[in-house]
Amino acid sequence: MTLPAALRRIYSARPSHILPFCERVKSIIRDSELNFPDIQTVDFQIFPPYNIPQFSFINPFSGFDKSKTSPVIYQQLFSFHRCRYSSYRPIFTDGSKAVGHVGCGIIFDADISSDQRRP
Repeated sequence: MTLPAALRRIYSARPSHILPFCERVKSIIRDSELNFPDIQTVDFQIFPPYNIPQFSFINPFSGFDKSKTSPVIYQQLFSFHRCRYSSYRPIFTDGSKAVGHVGCGIIFDADISSDQRRP
Protein backbone atom coordinates (compact mmCIF):
# COMPACT_ATOMS: atom_id res chain seq x y z
CA MET A 1 0.00 0.00 0.00
CA THR A 2 1.43 3.33 -0.97
CA LEU A 3 0.19 6.73 -0.01
CA PRO A 4 -1.81 8.28 -2.87
CA ALA A 5 -0.11 11.20 -4.61
CA ALA A 6 -2.75 13.69 -3.45
CA LEU A 7 -2.25 12.71 0.21
CA ARG A 8 1.52 12.78 -0.21
CA ARG A 9 1.26 16.40 -1.45
CA ILE A 10 -0.92 17.32 1.53
CA TYR A 11 1.55 15.78 3.98
CA SER A 12 4.45 17.53 2.23
CA ALA A 13 2.71 20.89 2.56
CA ARG A 14 2.10 20.51 6.30
CA PRO A 15 4.54 22.37 8.56
CA SER A 16 5.11 19.30 10.75
CA HIS A 17 5.43 16.96 7.73
CA ILE A 18 4.77 13.82 9.79
CA LEU A 19 3.81 10.97 7.48
CA PRO A 20 1.19 8.39 8.46
CA PHE A 21 2.39 5.50 10.59
CA CYS A 22 2.37 2.96 7.73
CA GLU A 23 4.58 5.20 5.59
CA ARG A 24 7.06 5.73 8.44
CA VAL A 25 7.26 1.99 9.15
CA LYS A 26 7.77 1.20 5.46
CA SER A 27 10.73 3.58 5.31
CA ILE A 28 12.25 2.00 8.45
CA ILE A 29 11.87 -1.49 6.97
CA ARG A 30 13.34 -0.33 3.67
CA ASP A 31 16.31 1.36 5.39
CA SER A 32 17.03 -1.63 7.63
CA GLU A 33 17.68 -3.82 4.57
CA LEU A 34 16.15 -6.83 6.27
CA ASN A 35 14.90 -9.61 4.06
CA PHE A 36 11.17 -9.54 4.61
CA PRO A 37 8.82 -11.55 2.45
CA ASP A 38 6.22 -9.60 0.56
CA ILE A 39 3.98 -7.95 3.11
CA GLN A 40 0.31 -8.15 2.26
CA THR A 41 -1.47 -4.88 2.94
CA VAL A 42 -5.13 -4.00 3.14
CA ASP A 43 -6.42 -0.61 2.10
CA PHE A 44 -8.73 0.20 4.99
CA GLN A 45 -9.94 3.36 3.29
CA ILE A 46 -12.11 1.33 0.94
CA PHE A 47 -14.16 -0.06 3.86
CA PRO A 48 -16.39 2.20 5.96
CA PRO A 49 -15.59 2.16 9.69
CA TYR A 50 -19.15 1.14 10.41
CA ASN A 51 -21.92 -0.84 8.75
CA ILE A 52 -24.41 1.28 6.86
CA PRO A 53 -27.82 -0.37 7.06
CA GLN A 54 -29.80 -0.47 3.83
CA PHE A 55 -33.53 -0.02 4.14
CA SER A 56 -36.37 0.88 1.82
CA PHE A 57 -38.80 3.66 2.52
CA ILE A 58 -41.70 5.36 0.81
CA ASN A 59 -41.71 9.14 0.69
CA PRO A 60 -44.95 10.35 -0.88
CA PHE A 61 -43.97 13.98 -0.27
CA SER A 62 -40.79 13.97 -2.36
CA GLY A 63 -42.47 15.39 -5.49
CA PHE A 64 -43.90 18.45 -3.77
CA ASP A 65 -42.29 21.83 -3.15
CA LYS A 66 -43.07 22.80 0.45
CA SER A 67 -43.28 26.53 -0.29
CA LYS A 68 -45.70 26.07 -3.23
CA THR A 69 -47.97 23.32 -1.88
CA SER A 70 -51.06 23.94 0.20
CA PRO A 71 -51.15 22.29 3.65
CA VAL A 72 -54.45 20.64 2.64
CA ILE A 73 -52.63 18.73 -0.13
CA TYR A 74 -50.13 17.42 2.40
CA GLN A 75 -52.93 16.38 4.78
CA GLN A 76 -54.80 14.53 2.02
CA LEU A 77 -51.64 12.83 0.79
CA PHE A 78 -50.69 11.83 4.33
CA SER A 79 -54.17 10.41 4.99
CA PHE A 80 -54.15 8.45 1.71
CA HIS A 81 -50.65 7.13 2.38
CA ARG A 82 -51.47 5.96 5.93
CA CYS A 83 -54.66 4.27 4.71
CA ARG A 84 -52.91 2.47 1.84
CA TYR A 85 -49.89 1.38 3.89
CA SER A 86 -51.60 0.81 7.25
CA SER A 87 -49.67 -2.42 7.87
CA TYR A 88 -46.31 -0.60 7.59
CA ARG A 89 -44.54 0.87 10.61
CA PRO A 90 -44.72 4.66 10.37
CA ILE A 91 -41.66 6.72 11.31
CA PHE A 92 -41.98 10.48 11.63
CA THR A 93 -38.95 12.78 11.67
CA ASP A 94 -38.47 16.49 11.96
CA GLY A 95 -35.53 18.81 12.31
CA SER A 96 -34.96 22.40 13.23
CA LYS A 97 -32.08 24.82 13.09
CA ALA A 98 -31.52 27.90 15.23
CA VAL A 99 -28.59 30.24 15.74
CA GLY A 100 -27.19 28.33 18.71
CA HIS A 101 -28.14 24.74 17.93
CA VAL A 102 -29.77 22.20 15.65
CA GLY A 103 -32.36 19.71 16.79
CA CYS A 104 -34.16 16.64 15.56
CA GLY A 105 -37.07 14.52 16.63
CA ILE A 106 -38.04 10.97 15.70
CA ILE A 107 -41.30 9.22 16.50
CA PHE A 108 -42.08 5.58 15.71
CA ASP A 109 -44.63 3.37 17.38
CA ALA A 110 -44.77 4.60 20.99
CA ASP A 111 -41.11 5.67 21.15
CA ILE A 112 -40.19 9.33 20.97
CA SER A 113 -36.58 10.46 20.70
CA SER A 114 -35.20 13.96 20.41
CA ASP A 115 -31.77 15.53 20.56
CA GLN A 116 -30.19 18.94 20.43
CA ARG A 117 -26.64 19.70 19.29
CA ARG A 118 -24.68 22.85 19.91
CA PRO A 119 -21.83 23.92 17.61
